Amino acid sequence: MNADIADWANLYDVLMDAYGPQKWWPGRENPFAVVVGAILTQRTTWTNAAMAVDALHQADAMTPEAICRLEKMDLEQLIRPAGFYRAKAATLKVFCERAGKAGGVSQLFAMPKKALRSELLSMRGIGDETADAILVYAAAKASFVVDAYTRRVLERLGWIEGRETYAMIQALFEASLPKNVTVYGEFHALIVHHGKVHCRARPACDSCPLLTRCPFANSQEELS
Repeated sequence: MNADIADWANLYDVLMDAYGPQKWWPGRENPFAVVVGAILTQRTTWTNAAMAVDALHQADAMTPEAICRLEKMDLEQLIRPAGFYRAKAATLKVFCERAGKAGGVSQLFAMPKKALRSELLSMRGIGDETADAILVYAAAKASFVVDAYTRRVLERLGWIEGRETYAMIQALFEASLPKNVTVYGEFHALIVHHGKVHCRARPACDSCPLLTRCPFANSQEELS
């Protein structure tokens, strides 16, 4: 790993200067809506997930109690635009049942971060990335989200080799940044935005705010 603590803070500052606050997540004022969005956006675009979210709103089914009452087939049809709708319906059902047993979403989210993360990961269909998105954007707990954009940006900067586990990359961020939920959420959102605008699978290095410090971009220039 070829970066020190100052580099991580500087990366945040450069991306923030370039793109400004992202103010994720849509519907963040409703923690349960964030949970639903985090589950529905798995393996699809936010556009598709948003259509499923809208369908739940139109059916007055955007509460854990309403989803628990829905027949599984009816829930599947409502969220069909998000894809993988059978698996995602099952995940939503499990989350809503666990929230009910805890006394509600707010009571579930009152658990300490480590315990809540373990609880989320024990639910069918919730992996590390989804659990951390729920933690930081819905439960307001400082847990850094690592996704494909994060891996790509760090690997091109030369800060990781590419074989690191999710936990290893998350630990790099969390050891180098203050334990601040706003910073964690904004940093992840900025990396996603950067990955969509510049650090794509086929990169758009021209005008990239990281151009001068990116070995990958420099190697591309040498090849051109």
